[in-house]
Amino acid sequence: MALSLEQLEAFMAAVETGSFSAAARKLGKAQSSVSGLISNLESDTGLPLFDRSTREPRLTRQGQALLEDIKSVLKSHNHLRYRVSNLADKVELEIGLAYDNQLINDQQIKQLLNDFEQQFPSTSLRLLHAAQHGAYRLLDEHKVDLAIGLRHPDSAARFGVTSIGQVQFAKVASADHPLVELKELSDQDLQQHRQLKFVDTQAHSESIRPGGSNAWYCNAPETLLSMLRMGLGWADLPLPWVEKELQSGQVVHLHSHHQATSFPQSLDIMWRREGEAGKCQQWLRNRLELQLTQSYQPQPC
Repeated sequence: MALSLEQLEAFMAAVETGSFSAAARKLGKAQSSVSGLISNLESDTGLPLFDRSTREPRLTRQGQALLEDIKSVLKSHNHLRYRVSNLADKVELEIGLAYDNQLINDQQIKQLLNDFEQQFPSTSLRLLHAAQHGAYRLLDEHKVDLAIGLRHPDSAARFGVTSIGQVQFAKVASADHPLVELKELSDQDLQQHRQLKFVDTQAHSESIRPGGSNAWYCNAPETLLSMLRMGLGWADLPLPWVEKELQSGQVVHLHSHHQATSFPQSLDIMWRREGEAGKCQQWLRNRLELQLTQSYQPQPC
């Protein structure tokens, strides 16, 4: 039994439009051609698929039984044609993006996802959270194709890089921390109290070792913020990480004898240089640069 796609398309068009004549108009064929295709399908399957005793043909019990299978075959065929077309146009079958979700907010990602789905409906998208330099590591390990993160010392030498803005760091503590009572902090004051530090446990170049001030390390930004709110120590963190806490007053700036905010660090889009970037990656790079540059402009120190 050989069933043609043309037969299945005629069947679905008749189901969707409600008549053979309307199906013919939809497919751009003569009505006799559509009727012939459906008759041949019934002959090949050995099953009556339409009841023609009424003014408009209706699906029989057998036709209803095959409907979902025929839909599935046509959907798979259309998907295959789309994939072949994408490969010819250099559209990737899948792409991965790593980003720091403490620096890139949910609304920005939602906008990106909506537009991406419209542009590349058959491309698989893999999103990975990676705080601070974690995005650089995932890119280096070929686990993603694009990364958004704080500039790594080796990034410019190893990858293509576009800066989309700057991220300020600040020394902060809970509102009831003893350091808050001091109007001007020295390095010695800070060393006498526990520092809370973010650490990427997967990075081979970093090691976890206790600091002279009984530093505590954490690889989960949300947990680190909870420790900060509890007054368990002070921290030097990206301002976007603690924006909500600062606005609520749970966390406040510590003013050292240097400055309240540290020298800004660059926030970069990174990609591997080897091979030609496909249309999907090119679109993502352009879209991210356009969207995120508006949020991260260099701020005066």
